[in-house]
Order: sequence, then structure tokens, then C-alpha cells
Amino acid sequence: MDDPTSELISQCLDGDAMAFEALYLEYAGRVAGYLARSGFVPADVQDLTQETFIRVFKSLHTFDSRRGSFRVWLSMIAKNVARRRWSHRTQGELFDPELAESLLVAPLNPADTPQVREEMQGVRDCIAELPDELERVVRLRYVEGRTTRGVAAAMDIPEATVRLRLEQGRKRIADCLRAKGIVD
Repeated sequence: MDDPTSELISQCLDGDAMAFEALYLEYAGRVAGYLARSGFVPADVQDLTQETFIRVFKSLHTFDSRRGSFRVWLSMIAKNVARRRWSHRTQGELFDPELAESLLVAPLNPADTPQVREEMQGVRDCIAELPDELERVVRLRYVEGRTTRGVAAAMDIPEATVRLRLEQGRKRIADCLRAKGIVD
């Protein structure tokens, strides 16, 4: 576990409310991103992020760094919160939990550099330039993290059409990124 997180956890366990706020600020964005990619609407994302951190606060004394990292422990709590909420929904299979979870436990900002930010902006710009039907499919699959079946259900089109549009979208995005000089 990295020293700043370890220190924050120690301070939290000593009753330091500011340390818990700092821990929340450090990790809430990652939890919210996971929940959003799991298919929750923004209002639910906020509620579930809060619920996750309430559980973290109540059970922080059980965290043991010898058994794993804080990030993995936190991700398990967030995953359990999401699963409970999804179990009460009628269409819980319309998102890709593996995609969402991989983003949750990924290292914090591993490539937060000006070059990566520029590349990401280029990708966003290229997605925005897609025709509406391709843009929506790409956003549902890669931004919201839905499965092909989930995209098909959301757009009321066959899964084969979703796969075709995803391929067309990826090709157009790649061409756009090459034209912008972002990729070779």
C-alpha cells in the first residue's frame, strides 16, 4: 500500500474526520466511474458512491494491508454495493461488469500526462464526429460499458447490427486519429 493511503487510513482509525474526507476525495472518482460504467444513472452513482464510503467508514477497522491493497478492498465493497442494487433491477445483464471492474482496480492515473490528455481529447473529438447511429453505439459500449446485448436492447436493433456498427465506428475513429496525427 502506498504511504499516503496507509497514513490516511491510520489517521481515519484515530478518528480524524479530515483524513476520511481526504481518503474519500482520493478514491470517490474511481468508485463513481465504476458505478457509472456498471450502468447506473448519475443520481444512482452519487447515492451508491456515498453508500460505498459509508460501508468503508464502518468497516475500515477490518482492512488488513497484508491481505491486499486498499484499492482492491474498496473495489470489493463497491462491487457488493453495485450487485445489491443490480439484484433489484430487471435488466442487470445490460452492462459489462468485467470492463467496469478493470477500470476500478486500475492504478490511479498511470498515464495522466499532457500527451495522454491530448490523445483522449482526440478520441472524444473523433467520437463526436461519427454519424449519430455509430456514435451512440460506440458510447453505449465503450463509455457506458454495456455488453453488445445491452447496446442492442437500448437501441432496439439486432446484436449483429451492433457488432457491425462497432467495427465501422472503430475504423472511422482510427482513421480520424491518424488524420489528426495522434496515431500512426
